Amino acid sequence: MKIVVVGSTNMDYVLKTNELPKLGETLSAVSFNTVFGGKGANQAVAAARLGAEVTMIAAVGNDSIGEQLKDNLAKENINVEGVNVVEGPSGVAMITVADNGDNTIVVYPGANGKIDEKWLEANEALIMSADCILVQLEIPINVVMKAVKIASDNNVKVIFNPAPAKEFPNDIFKYVDIITPNETELKKISGKEDIKEGAMELIERGANSVVVTLGEQGSMYIDKDNTISAGSFTVKSIDSTAAGDAFNAALGIKLIESDDIEDGLKYSNAVGALVTTKLGAQTSLPFKNEVETFIKNN
Repeated sequence: MKIVVVGSTNMDYVLKTNELPKLGETLSAVSFNTVFGGKGANQAVAAARLGAEVTMIAAVGNDSIGEQLKDNLAKENINVEGVNVVEGPSGVAMITVADNGDNTIVVYPGANGKIDEKWLEANEALIMSADCILVQLEIPINVVMKAVKIASDNNVKVIFNPAPAKEFPNDIFKYVDIITPNETELKKISGKEDIKEGAMELIERGANSVVVTLGEQGSMYIDKDNTISAGSFTVKSIDSTAAGDAFNAALGIKLIESDDIEDGLKYSNAVGALVTTKLGAQTSLPFKNEVETFIKNN
């Protein structure tokens, strides 16, 4: 199965604290780590570790961080011919993680803001050859729109992860198979407090189907005719970073393999749960055999 991820790649600087700081408060960190991240790269690495043949379309800076980011993707067996090296700094993220797994994230996009439609057009064949593409909102929206249109026009399945939540044209829905907000993103995008009402609002705007990730409550699939829920797995959570990204990668794989959405939700929930048991973004992403063992034992 072939997956193309069009999205961001960052270097994450992770501070572990006993609790998240309040406004104006200074805390001492328990530990500090430098971890490869970025929503797009996280999804690409997750998909590769779960057994997919993955290509990344992205931009990194012409700095030492950019070189490390690209080399790391290659080490994860990801095709990097679609990764452009541009002038300026690479993307970085400052992440604070509390003992209970809650986190705060501040992202500087850097090179991620410089990926453009011209580069996408130059790599159009990569998208056309895929079974599924994954897109997010840490790169310019016009590039996201171009990517999903190319995919849709060539019968490539599209998963749109609207994170971080920001405005996007409703036209995107005509090119997308599944939109995958978490509960907070769904409320921001739809303006509705109720999950099902929020999902139906997106469907009224043109969405084909909605999958909402609900953290410890699992996930929910909603379309015009169906609502399907899948519970989460009980784990000792220490860091939720990249759990949503891994969920999306797993869902992309299941979307290629089968039309059984309930099975897809259960598998994706298991992958997301496993991620929360380790610290960091890509350092926490599980391999296929780990997921299979985890599901068998649970």
